Amino acid sequence: MDATSNVVTVLSLIAPLFSVLTEAEYGDVSKIAMQPEVRDAAAVLLDGAGRKAVCAAEDDAASPFPDEAFSGGAGGALFPHPFALPSWEVRSTLQNEVLLPGMPLAALPVESLYKPWSSAPGNAFGAQRGLYLGDAARHLQSVYATLQIEVPAHFAATPDHLALTLDLLALFLQNGNAQAASDVARDHLDWLDDYDAALCRSADGAARSERLDNARRAALAEGIAHLRALVALAGFFGYRAYKARRTLNEQKAAGTDAPAEAEAKDEAPVE
Repeated sequence: MDATSNVVTVLSLIAPLFSVLTEAEYGDVSKIAMQPEVRDAAAVLLDGAGRKAVCAAEDDAASPFPDEAFSGGAGGALFPHPFALPSWEVRSTLQNEVLLPGMPLAALPVESLYKPWSSAPGNAFGAQRGLYLGDAARHLQSVYATLQIEVPAHFAATPDHLALTLDLLALFLQNGNAQAASDVARDHLDWLDDYDAALCRSADGAARSERLDNARRAALAEGIAHLRALVALAGFFGYRAYKARRTLNEQKAAGTDAPAEAEAKDEAPVE
Protein backbone atom coordinates (compact mmCIF):
# COMPACT_ATOMS: atom_id res chain seq x y z
CA MET A 1 0.00 0.00 0.00
CA ASP A 2 1.10 3.58 -0.58
CA ALA A 3 1.49 6.12 2.23
CA THR A 4 -2.04 7.47 1.92
CA SER A 5 -3.58 4.01 2.01
CA ASN A 6 -1.51 3.17 5.08
CA VAL A 7 -2.77 6.25 6.90
CA VAL A 8 -6.39 5.60 5.92
CA THR A 9 -6.06 2.00 7.15
CA VAL A 10 -4.73 3.06 10.53
CA LEU A 11 -7.18 5.94 10.98
CA SER A 12 -10.10 3.65 10.18
CA LEU A 13 -8.87 1.25 12.84
CA ILE A 14 -8.31 3.72 15.67
CA ALA A 15 -11.37 5.94 15.08
CA PRO A 16 -13.92 3.58 16.68
CA LEU A 17 -11.67 3.03 19.68
CA PHE A 18 -12.58 6.52 20.91
CA SER A 19 -16.26 5.56 21.13
CA VAL A 20 -18.21 3.17 23.34
CA LEU A 21 -18.28 -0.29 21.74
CA THR A 22 -20.08 -3.52 22.48
CA GLU A 23 -17.99 -6.59 23.23
CA ALA A 24 -18.72 -7.92 19.74
CA GLU A 25 -17.73 -4.63 18.11
CA TYR A 26 -14.52 -4.52 20.12
CA GLY A 27 -13.78 -8.09 19.08
CA ASP A 28 -14.15 -7.11 15.43
CA VAL A 29 -11.76 -4.17 15.86
CA SER A 30 -9.28 -6.43 17.65
CA LYS A 31 -9.34 -8.90 14.75
CA ILE A 32 -8.69 -6.08 12.27
CA ALA A 33 -5.76 -4.86 14.39
CA MET A 34 -4.18 -8.30 14.13
CA GLN A 35 -4.35 -8.45 10.34
CA PRO A 36 -0.90 -8.45 8.70
CA GLU A 37 -1.73 -5.57 6.33
CA VAL A 38 -2.76 -3.37 9.25
CA ARG A 39 0.39 -4.12 11.21
CA ASP A 40 2.48 -3.61 8.08
CA ALA A 41 0.83 -0.22 7.52
CA ALA A 42 1.54 0.78 11.10
CA ALA A 43 5.14 -0.41 10.87
CA VAL A 44 5.78 1.70 7.77
CA LEU A 45 4.20 4.82 9.25
CA LEU A 46 5.67 4.55 12.73
CA ASP A 47 9.21 3.46 12.03
CA GLY A 48 11.75 5.57 13.87
CA ALA A 49 13.14 7.36 10.81
CA GLY A 50 9.77 8.23 9.34
CA ARG A 51 8.39 9.41 12.64
CA LYS A 52 11.45 11.57 13.30
CA ALA A 53 11.27 13.17 9.85
CA VAL A 54 7.58 13.97 10.00
CA CYS A 55 7.29 14.87 13.67
CA ALA A 56 10.39 17.01 14.14
CA ALA A 57 9.38 19.76 16.57
CA GLU A 58 9.93 22.77 14.36
CA ASP A 59 9.82 26.38 15.41
CA ASP A 60 6.70 26.93 13.33
CA ALA A 61 4.40 29.70 14.53
CA ALA A 62 1.92 29.01 11.73
CA SER A 63 1.22 25.46 12.94
CA PRO A 64 -1.93 24.95 15.00
CA PHE A 65 -0.37 21.98 16.76
CA PRO A 66 1.67 22.25 19.98
CA ASP A 67 5.21 20.95 19.86
CA GLU A 68 4.13 18.00 22.00
CA ALA A 69 1.91 16.78 19.18
CA PHE A 70 4.86 16.56 16.81
CA SER A 71 6.58 13.94 18.96
CA GLY A 72 3.43 12.06 19.81
CA GLY A 73 2.39 14.09 22.82
CA ALA A 74 2.01 12.17 26.01
CA GLY A 75 1.99 8.92 24.12
CA GLY A 76 5.68 9.17 23.29
CA ALA A 77 6.77 6.10 25.22
CA LEU A 78 3.54 4.32 24.29
CA PHE A 79 3.75 5.11 20.60
CA PRO A 80 5.03 1.71 19.37
CA HIS A 81 2.19 -0.23 21.03
CA PRO A 82 -1.21 1.20 20.04
CA PHE A 83 -2.22 -1.95 18.12
CA ALA A 84 -1.74 -4.30 21.06
CA LEU A 85 -5.33 -3.81 22.14
CA PRO A 86 -6.19 -4.38 25.82
CA SER A 87 -8.48 -7.17 26.93
CA TRP A 88 -12.24 -6.65 26.92
CA GLU A 89 -12.17 -6.47 30.72
CA VAL A 90 -9.79 -3.51 30.54
CA ARG A 91 -11.67 -1.92 27.65
CA SER A 92 -15.08 -2.20 29.28
CA THR A 93 -13.74 -0.69 32.50
CA LEU A 94 -12.30 2.22 30.53
CA GLN A 95 -15.58 2.77 28.72
CA ASN A 96 -17.71 2.64 31.85
CA GLU A 97 -15.49 4.95 33.87
CA VAL A 98 -13.95 7.33 31.31
CA LEU A 99 -15.90 7.35 28.04
CA LEU A 100 -19.40 7.70 29.47
CA PRO A 101 -20.68 11.17 30.39
CA GLY A 102 -21.48 11.90 34.00
CA MET A 103 -18.94 9.57 35.56
CA PRO A 104 -16.49 11.05 38.10
CA LEU A 105 -13.50 10.10 35.95
CA ALA A 106 -15.10 10.90 32.59
CA ALA A 107 -12.91 12.39 29.86
CA LEU A 108 -14.86 12.48 26.64
CA PRO A 109 -13.13 12.94 23.26
CA VAL A 110 -15.48 15.72 22.13
CA GLU A 111 -13.90 18.87 20.69
CA SER A 112 -16.43 21.41 21.99
CA LEU A 113 -15.68 20.44 25.59
CA TYR A 114 -12.09 21.69 25.29
CA LYS A 115 -12.66 24.99 23.47
CA PRO A 116 -14.57 28.22 24.15
CA TRP A 117 -18.17 27.48 23.28
CA SER A 118 -18.64 30.28 20.75
CA SER A 119 -16.69 33.09 19.14
CA ALA A 120 -19.89 34.97 18.25
CA PRO A 121 -19.82 38.49 19.75
CA GLY A 122 -22.21 39.07 22.62
CA ASN A 123 -22.78 35.38 23.33
CA ALA A 124 -23.27 34.93 27.07
CA PHE A 125 -21.69 31.48 27.03
CA GLY A 126 -19.01 32.21 24.44
CA ALA A 127 -15.95 31.92 26.66
CA GLN A 128 -17.19 28.94 28.63
CA ARG A 129 -15.66 25.50 28.13
CA GLY A 130 -17.11 22.10 28.89
CA LEU A 131 -20.30 22.65 26.84
CA TYR A 132 -21.58 20.53 23.97
CA LEU A 133 -22.45 21.74 20.46
CA GLY A 134 -20.05 24.65 20.32
CA ASP A 135 -18.63 26.33 17.22
CA ALA A 136 -16.60 23.25 16.33
CA ALA A 137 -19.64 21.00 16.42
CA ARG A 138 -21.74 23.37 14.35
CA HIS A 139 -19.00 23.69 11.75
CA LEU A 140 -18.70 19.91 11.42
CA GLN A 141 -22.48 19.62 11.19
CA SER A 142 -22.34 21.90 8.16
CA VAL A 143 -19.53 19.83 6.63
CA TYR A 144 -21.51 16.62 7.04
CA ALA A 145 -24.61 18.27 5.60
CA THR A 146 -22.65 19.46 2.57
CA LEU A 147 -21.27 15.96 2.03
CA GLN A 148 -24.71 14.45 2.64
CA ILE A 149 -23.31 12.32 5.45
CA GLU A 150 -25.81 11.39 8.14
CA VAL A 151 -24.38 11.60 11.65
CA PRO A 152 -25.36 8.46 13.63
CA ALA A 153 -28.11 9.09 16.15
CA HIS A 154 -25.92 8.33 19.17
CA PHE A 155 -23.58 11.13 18.06
CA ALA A 156 -26.38 13.68 17.61
CA ALA A 157 -25.17 15.83 20.51
CA THR A 158 -21.50 15.28 19.66
CA PRO A 159 -20.90 15.68 15.90
CA ASP A 160 -17.39 16.81 16.87
CA HIS A 161 -16.58 13.50 18.57
CA LEU A 162 -13.03 12.42 17.77
CA ALA A 163 -14.21 9.10 16.32
CA LEU A 164 -16.20 10.97 13.67
CA THR A 165 -13.46 13.51 12.98
CA LEU A 166 -10.88 10.80 12.32
CA ASP A 167 -13.30 9.04 9.98
CA LEU A 168 -13.80 12.33 8.14
CA LEU A 169 -10.04 12.84 7.86
CA ALA A 170 -9.67 9.32 6.47
CA LEU A 171 -12.48 9.98 3.97
CA PHE A 172 -10.81 13.10 2.60
CA LEU A 173 -7.41 11.40 2.39
CA GLN A 174 -8.88 8.37 0.66
CA ASN A 175 -10.50 10.58 -1.96
CA GLY A 176 -7.37 12.64 -2.57
CA ASN A 177 -8.75 15.87 -1.12
CA ALA A 178 -5.56 17.15 0.48
CA GLN A 179 -6.89 20.64 1.17
CA ALA A 180 -9.96 19.37 3.01
CA ALA A 181 -7.85 16.91 5.01
CA SER A 182 -5.46 19.69 5.96
CA ASP A 183 -8.36 21.93 7.00
CA VAL A 184 -9.83 19.20 9.22
CA ALA A 185 -6.46 18.66 10.89
CA ARG A 186 -5.90 22.39 11.38
CA ASP A 187 -9.36 23.24 12.66
CA HIS A 188 -10.45 20.10 14.49
CA LEU A 189 -7.40 18.27 15.85
CA ASP A 190 -5.73 21.17 17.67
CA TRP A 191 -7.33 20.28 21.03
CA LEU A 192 -5.77 16.86 21.52
CA ASP A 193 -3.17 18.14 23.97
CA ASP A 194 -6.00 19.34 26.22
CA TYR A 195 -7.73 16.00 25.88
CA ASP A 196 -4.55 14.17 26.81
CA ALA A 197 -4.31 16.37 29.92
CA ALA A 198 -7.89 15.39 30.80
CA LEU A 199 -6.94 11.72 30.48
CA CYS A 200 -3.99 12.34 32.79
CA ARG A 201 -6.36 13.78 35.38
CA SER A 202 -8.61 10.76 35.03
CA ALA A 203 -5.65 8.43 35.53
CA ASP A 204 -4.58 10.33 38.64
CA GLY A 205 -8.12 10.27 39.99
CA ALA A 206 -8.44 6.53 39.36
CA ALA A 207 -5.19 5.84 41.20
CA ARG A 208 -6.49 7.68 44.27
CA SER A 209 -10.13 6.57 44.10
CA GLU A 210 -11.41 4.73 47.17
CA ARG A 211 -14.48 3.39 45.38
CA LEU A 212 -12.36 1.34 42.96
CA ASP A 213 -10.74 -1.93 43.93
CA ASN A 214 -7.18 -2.74 42.92
CA ALA A 215 -8.24 -4.70 39.84
CA ARG A 216 -10.29 -1.81 38.46
CA ARG A 217 -7.52 0.67 39.22
CA ALA A 218 -5.08 -1.50 37.29
CA ALA A 219 -7.53 -1.90 34.42
CA LEU A 220 -8.05 1.86 34.23
CA ALA A 221 -4.32 2.53 34.31
CA GLU A 222 -3.81 0.20 31.35
CA GLY A 223 -6.87 1.39 29.45
CA ILE A 224 -6.09 5.09 29.84
CA ALA A 225 -2.46 4.53 28.84
CA HIS A 226 -3.63 2.83 25.66
CA LEU A 227 -6.12 5.59 24.90
CA ARG A 228 -3.38 8.18 25.32
CA ALA A 229 -1.29 6.27 22.79
CA LEU A 230 -4.20 6.50 20.36
CA VAL A 231 -4.48 10.24 21.02
CA ALA A 232 -0.81 10.55 20.16
CA LEU A 233 -1.44 8.69 16.90
CA ALA A 234 -4.33 10.99 16.04
CA GLY A 235 -2.10 14.01 16.59
CA PHE A 236 0.67 12.41 14.56
CA PHE A 237 -1.56 11.86 11.52
CA GLY A 238 -3.23 15.23 11.94
CA TYR A 239 0.15 16.90 11.78
CA ARG A 240 1.11 14.88 8.70
CA ALA A 241 -2.05 15.95 6.89
CA TYR A 242 -1.65 19.59 7.89
CA LYS A 243 2.08 19.84 7.20
CA ALA A 244 2.03 17.95 3.89
CA ARG A 245 -0.47 20.30 2.30
CA ARG A 246 1.26 23.39 3.66
CA THR A 247 4.63 22.20 2.36
CA LEU A 248 3.13 21.50 -1.05
CA ASN A 249 1.60 24.97 -1.22
CA GLU A 250 4.91 26.59 -0.26
CA GLN A 251 6.80 24.63 -2.92
CA LYS A 252 4.23 25.49 -5.57
CA ALA A 253 4.51 29.16 -4.65
CA ALA A 254 8.28 28.86 -5.11
CA GLY A 255 7.79 27.46 -8.61
CA THR A 256 8.70 23.85 -7.82
CA ASP A 257 5.33 22.24 -8.53
CA ALA A 258 6.50 18.94 -9.97
CA PRO A 259 9.08 18.07 -7.29
CA ALA A 260 6.63 19.14 -4.60
CA GLU A 261 3.97 16.81 -5.89
CA ALA A 262 6.42 13.95 -6.13
CA GLU A 263 7.64 14.56 -2.59
CA ALA A 264 4.11 14.78 -1.27
CA LYS A 265 3.25 11.46 -2.84
CA ASP A 266 6.35 9.78 -1.43
CA GLU A 267 6.43 11.24 2.06
CA ALA A 268 3.04 12.66 2.96
CA PRO A 269 -0.30 10.87 3.18
CA VAL A 270 -2.42 13.42 1.38
CA GLU A 271 -1.70 13.55 -2.32
